[in-house]
Amino acid sequence: MTHVALVGPEIEENLSLRYIASSLAARGHTSDIVAFNGPTDFGPAIARIMETNPAVVGISLAFQWRASDFFAFAVALREAGFRGHVTAGGHFGTFAAREILTDFPEFDSICVQEAEETFATLTDHVGTGRALEGIAGLWLRDAGGTAYSTGHPALPDLATLPWPDRRGEPAACFGHGIAPLVSSRGCYAKCSFCCIAAWHEQSLPGKRYRLRDVDDVAAEMVEMQRTRGIDIFVFHDDNFFVPGHRKNIDRFNALADALERRGIGDFATVVKARPTDVTPAVFEVLKKRLRAIRCYIGIETDADQGLSTLQRWAQSKQNHRAIEVARSLDLYACFNMLLFDPDTTVESIETNLAFMRFAPEFPSNFGRVELYAGTPLLARMAAEGRCRGDYLSWDYTLGDARAERVFQLSMRCFDERNFGVDALANRIMGTRFDIEVFRHFHPDLFRQEWAEEGKALSRAMTLSGADSLERIVRFVKDGGSASAEEALVAEETTKLRAAEDAVRGNARDLARTLLATVKRGKPLTWIGDRVATPLQKAREVA
Repeated sequence: MTHVALVGPEIEENLSLRYIASSLAARGHTSDIVAFNGPTDFGPAIARIMETNPAVVGISLAFQWRASDFFAFAVALREAGFRGHVTAGGHFGTFAAREILTDFPEFDSICVQEAEETFATLTDHVGTGRALEGIAGLWLRDAGGTAYSTGHPALPDLATLPWPDRRGEPAACFGHGIAPLVSSRGCYAKCSFCCIAAWHEQSLPGKRYRLRDVDDVAAEMVEMQRTRGIDIFVFHDDNFFVPGHRKNIDRFNALADALERRGIGDFATVVKARPTDVTPAVFEVLKKRLRAIRCYIGIETDADQGLSTLQRWAQSKQNHRAIEVARSLDLYACFNMLLFDPDTTVESIETNLAFMRFAPEFPSNFGRVELYAGTPLLARMAAEGRCRGDYLSWDYTLGDARAERVFQLSMRCFDERNFGVDALANRIMGTRFDIEVFRHFHPDLFRQEWAEEGKALSRAMTLSGADSLERIVRFVKDGGSASAEEALVAEETTKLRAAEDAVRGNARDLARTLLATVKRGKPLTWIGDRVATPLQKAREVA
C-alpha cells in the first residue's frame, strides 16, 4: 500500500482527482485530496503534504490559466524538503509535458490523457521501487535530462472504471445535496479554440467522445442519493448530448427509465448543450423526464465571423432557436459570449450585443477567446506570428485595431463584474439557481413572482452591460481621442458599479426571502455558485 496526495481545485468535487483516487483505492493505495483553490490554500496544502509525507504527489494541471500557481506549488514543496515523486496531469499537462519537464526539475513525470490507469500503475512502481519506463502514458527524462514520451496510453474502459471517490460533505442549496458526475467523456464537436476537443482528438480521432451505459449512470445517481443525500446532479460532461436529436431523446428516456426502475426519489439535473442540440422535442424530454432545472447553452458568438473563426458548426438561427426553446419551456438557461477573438470586427461586436439584448433574462458573461495549448487556433496564430508570451500564457492583439480598442476599454470597465473575486456576473447565476431549486423541490411554497424577479435581475445586468458596451463601441467608431479614454472609463465604471450594487442588493434580499420561506440550508447567492465554472481570463503577458 502506497500513500498519495492529489492536489487541485476543489471548489466543487474535482472529478478528475476523484476518479484517480478511486482507481488508486482499487489497487490498494490510499490518498488525500488536497484542495488548492486559491492563495489562502497554498501554505496549508504544503503543510499537509509535509505532515503526511506521501510517496507520490499528483498535481492537477487542467486549467492553463492557473498553471503558474501549481508550478509555484511544486517549487515550494521541494523547497520545504519533499523528496517523493511529483507528477502532474490534465489537459494542459498533456499538451505542455515536454516544456514542463524541461523548465521545472521539481516534477519527476507528467501523466498524459485520461490517467487513471497510468497514475495507479505509476504508484505501484514507485511504491515498490520499480522503473517507470515501461508505463505507457508518461513523460519522463532520460539520463541526460531530456524529456521523452513513453507512448500514448490506452483509454480506460468507462464500463469498468470505478466511480469517483465521494469523500467529504457535498455542496448544497437549501439543504439539497449537489454533486457533479459524467455520463460521457469528450465532445463530438471540434471548435478551434477548445483544448478539450483537441485533447480527445489525440485518442479518438474523428469521434472524440465515449458514452457510459445509462444503467451504470443511474446506479451511481441512486447510490449518491441514498448514501450522501444528493438531490441535484450536475452533469459535467463536456457535452451531455450526442449527434442526432432522436438519439438524444432515446438516451434521455432510457436514463429516466433506469432511474425509475431503481426507485430514485425526487431529483434535478444540470446539463450543458450546444445550440445545435436544442429542439423542442429534445428539451421537453430533458425537462420533464430528467428534470433539468438549468442548462448551459454554448452560444459563444452570434456573429457569422465568430462562428467561422471558432469553427462552431452552428448558425445564428440555431442560437436564436435555442433561446426560444428555453424561453417556451421556462427553463433556466445561461451562456457566455466570446465577444472578442483574433478576427473580431466592430460589426461582429454589434451583432453579439444585439443577441445579448435578444436574450436579456438569461444570465450571461462575456470575454475574449484565449489561446489554449494544443488547439487549432493557437497553431494558426503561431503560424501567423501573432502570439506573444510562451506556453504558460499566450496573448495576442485583435487583428482589427478598432475592435482591439473596444476590447481594451471594455476590460477596464467590466473586469470587476466579469472576472473579480466576487464577480456579480457569476454570482447572479447562483441566485437564479436558488430560485429554480426552490421551485422544483418546494412547489407548494413557491411564488411565481420570485421567478420573474430573478429574470428581472438578469435583465438589468445584461442591459446595463449592453448599454455600456454600445457606448464604448460608439466612442471608438466616432474616433474618440486617447485623451478622452480616462473620462469614458470613469463614467462607464461608475454606471456599471451603480447597476451592480442595485442588482446585488436585490439578489440578497430575494435570497433572504427564499430562505425565510423554505427554512432550510443556505442559498448559493450567499455561498457562491458551486455548479458552474466561471469564465476565464488570461493573465497579463509582459
